[in-house]
Amino acid sequence: MGVSRNLVEDEPTSMIYKGQFFPSKKDLKRLVGHFALRHNFKWKVKRSNKTTLHLVCLMDNCTWKLIAVRRDEVTYFQVKSFVNKHTCPLEEIHHRH
Repeated sequence: MGVSRNLVEDEPTSMIYKGQFFPSKKDLKRLVGHFALRHNFKWKVKRSNKTTLHLVCLMDNCTWKLIAVRRDEVTYFQVKSFVNKHTCPLEEIHHRH
């Protein structure tokens, strides 16, 4: 099913992709945090509630985003949309991130 069970063990080789499952919102945010560190950017929560997590790049107007939703019948979160492309200027990424 693609559930990331051991994030510490899986993290060094893991990728984030559409359709990926996570046991909890906390696990998903932890992996995104590691991913952002590796790729030298920061993100912020645009919206978060019991069923939705919407993350965006810290830079305004950047296209990077991740949207995950909790399935009604289970507790895991699934990545529904992932745009892994930054449109913020490279010098801004390195200066502000």
